Amino acid sequence: MRERINEAVKAAMKAKDSARLGTLRMVTAKIKDIEVMSVRPADQQHANEAEIMDALAKMVKQRRDSIDAFEKGGRKDLADKERAEIAVLEEFLPKGLSEAET
Repeated sequence: MRERINEAVKAAMKAKDSARLGTLRMVTAKIKDIEVMSVRPADQQHANEAEIMDALAKMVKQRRDSIDAFEKGGRKDLADKERAEIAVLEEFLPKGLSEAET
C-alpha cells in the first residue's frame, strides 16, 4: 500500500497535478504520523496495511462530513474540492459491495 501511494505521488509530480499531489502528500503525512505516534518494536517501523486503510477510511468520512457542512453554508467550491480529495483517497481503499452483491 505504501509503495502504491509513493508511486502515485511520483506520477502526480510528473503530471504536475497539484490537487492530486496535495491529497497524496496529506496521506503520506498521515501515515508518518501513525508511525510516530504508535509504540512499535524496532523491527516494525512502518504502519501496516490495516492501519493505513483505517486512516484512509477516516479521512474519507471527515471529507464527507465537510461536504455536508460546506453545502449547507453555500460553499460549493469547497465541497467540490473535498469531493476531488475523496476520489483520490478511494483509489486506495477496497471497493465496497453493491446492493446486488450483498
